[in-house]
Amino acid sequence: MHGVKRTPKTATTAEARAARAAKDAAKLRAYLDIERTFFEHRQQARNDATALAHTTTLLTLNPELYTVWNYRRDILLHTFTQPVDDDAPSEKPDVFAALRTDAAQSSTSADEARLVRNRQLLDDDLSLTEHALRAHPKVYWIWNHRMWCLRHYPALSADPQWAWRRELRLVEKMLELDARNFHGWNCRRAIIDHLALGVVSSAHPPALAGVESSHASLTALLTHPAIVAAETDAVRDVEKELVRLAEAELAYALRQIERNFSNFSAWHLRSQLLPCVWAAQRLTPEQEEARLDKELELVQQAMYTDPADQSVWFYHRWLVDRLTTSPPEDTAGLCAKLANEVRSIDELHELEPDSKWCAISLAHLHTLLVQLDPTRADEHRTSAKQLLERLVELDPDRAQRYRDLLAGRARF
Repeated sequence: MHGVKRTPKTATTAEARAARAAKDAAKLRAYLDIERTFFEHRQQARNDATALAHTTTLLTLNPELYTVWNYRRDILLHTFTQPVDDDAPSEKPDVFAALRTDAAQSSTSADEARLVRNRQLLDDDLSLTEHALRAHPKVYWIWNHRMWCLRHYPALSADPQWAWRRELRLVEKMLELDARNFHGWNCRRAIIDHLALGVVSSAHPPALAGVESSHASLTALLTHPAIVAAETDAVRDVEKELVRLAEAELAYALRQIERNFSNFSAWHLRSQLLPCVWAAQRLTPEQEEARLDKELELVQQAMYTDPADQSVWFYHRWLVDRLTTSPPEDTAGLCAKLANEVRSIDELHELEPDSKWCAISLAHLHTLLVQLDPTRADEHRTSAKQLLERLVELDPDRAQRYRDLLAGRARF
């Protein structure tokens, strides 16, 4: 910088560099020793407390070693089945002690003690992964282990979903730091799906026999024939609770979108949940059309805010497909709605003439109107052709696709 005297490279700085290099070398040797010991434990198939503690040390230093996470789960699965060693020191107080009776008075005390021990082990791992995610929020292996811990967490009889709701609050905090972390969104979906299964399993109405499945999702449950039929009050109560859960997720996705339109995960979540919620609410075609109009208004705001954000255009395409998938009862009304979209995007295209997303969307809309509006088919066909020819220049990486669309060899 100007006016600042340059510090000469003296022996002192050279000594500092040498000391730093020696310190780094010592750290590397220590790490390699820890890693070497881990592989020795693994080769010996050790599954005791010492091996578990060693994986903790190694994962604290390097949480990206998926082999260590895998081995750690093997150790935990073995430990879960072992009786509790009453003489073993415990670093944490047994907060569940007051809930148990003396071993001599209850035959279930040993099982309860094992559950308490297992909860503590899993709480330790949840804490370990939480700290790891602070520094490495996009490492798959950490998220994977965390979800494994939740799936194996012994449920509390007073509140079986407590651990999952706690996790949902934590994921919300993490998504506040990075709203586009798809690992966080995947975790959130898994939590919501588990809570949805909890709604079904806690009700146990006869009509829902066979609905519960470890692979079921909220959307699958909402569209399950037994729930859609809703033949009993018990099933209707389950459906209402599932709809409430879905609406809460839609509200969360909307909050994320309002914070930042460029959030593909939030837009995608809305596209997955809205059809299920609308079906569960038994909307008439007119009511669903009104809901779609509101979504089109929302996405139009996003288009004008950031015309280059493809997630917005993908959602708009989904809405248009939703409008045109089934044969319309009112073709004139549909044409008017699509023409309105054309006018709106045309205005934006005038402001952003080099926006390929505007051009792609307009070409698609004009292509749809060729079939829906025969009286102006030639006009729409010409507009689509001009837009596709322009796209060959705007988007050369996909020029051949646009040529195929022009020649009729491909479809939107």
